[in-house]
Amino acid sequence: MELLHIVVSGVAPLLFAVGGFLIGRRIGIPVPAMIGSMLAVGIMSAVTGFAVMPASIKMISQGISGAFIGMSVTMRDVRNIPHMMKPLLLLLAMLTANTLVAGFIFQAFFGWDLMTGLLSCVAGGIADVSLIAMDLDADASTVAIMQTVRLASVLAIFPSWIAFMTRDLPEVEMNPLDMAQTEHDTWLDRIIDTPRKRTAFTLVLSVACGAAGYLSGVPAGALLFSLVVIGALNIFTDACRMPMTVKRMAQVLAGSLVGSTVTPETVSHLGGIVGPLIIMFVLYMLLNLVFSLIASRAGWLDMRSALFASSPGGASDMALIAADLGADLTKIAVLQIIRAIYAAGLMPQVAILVVHLAG
Repeated sequence: MELLHIVVSGVAPLLFAVGGFLIGRRIGIPVPAMIGSMLAVGIMSAVTGFAVMPASIKMISQGISGAFIGMSVTMRDVRNIPHMMKPLLLLLAMLTANTLVAGFIFQAFFGWDLMTGLLSCVAGGIADVSLIAMDLDADASTVAIMQTVRLASVLAIFPSWIAFMTRDLPEVEMNPLDMAQTEHDTWLDRIIDTPRKRTAFTLVLSVACGAAGYLSGVPAGALLFSLVVIGALNIFTDACRMPMTVKRMAQVLAGSLVGSTVTPETVSHLGGIVGPLIIMFVLYMLLNLVFSLIASRAGWLDMRSALFASSPGGASDMALIAADLGADLTKIAVLQIIRAIYAAGLMPQVAILVVHLAG
């Protein structure tokens, strides 16, 4: 019976997670590796109560997630940051204020604990923020649902919103940033000189950093350590590489972890999320509009690019959509990438400080 319990509680969730991913990809839901696996394991957990995932899975998932965020920044982005400093500081300040306002509203009017309210509104990746929520003893399933709806709403509504807001604006002349790629030739590049070696090196290093961060006791340390180390290497070398298949595997693991926290009580409380979802979306719409008006009138960005740069969606998703509407992709990319790094690396520490001060 004990062996059967181990198989059911450990292996079965992974099988359900893979099945959920395949079904989600087939029907076209956003981020199917994360959302599909989360839904499948969540249903299993709510019905059977047997979905239990080992702590090592969380450490590995956070390590790989941190690596992917770190690999999104390059030396070119670092060179361009000084040219974008004013809109960047404004955007990060507004995103922080938006998270704090929403978190306290959810606590005061809906009875949420403050950490869950804060993390639900952090404009980061679904998998990243959900894993962090597990580390900080927040309600990971609620955070995951809020983050999922945020991403889906942004992809469904913001392109039409931006097109409407800029319908009468003329095409603007782009003032391109530095687009030159840096070729590295360090001793590490000479040793790790094939795609296979780079993938293996990055995977092993990200898991090792995840383990070091987990053992350090730093909140969300597994993700943070991997993000910092892989990000630094990616800026100064070409030794890091991670195929999309590895990212999908990490997302499936993250989805199964979050899904395993779902209980019948979680399902019964889903109706109470509608109000917070509406409030979160309205706050993000206001942030998007106010930031864009300030940035465009100050001459930092054109209105179209400012709207895309402050949209709380995925950096790659926003860039692909922005390309169709004539926005400045390089400036959008810099702001979106730094926003994602800030959300995963620093906002959890801000949330911890706020909860400590409020408590």
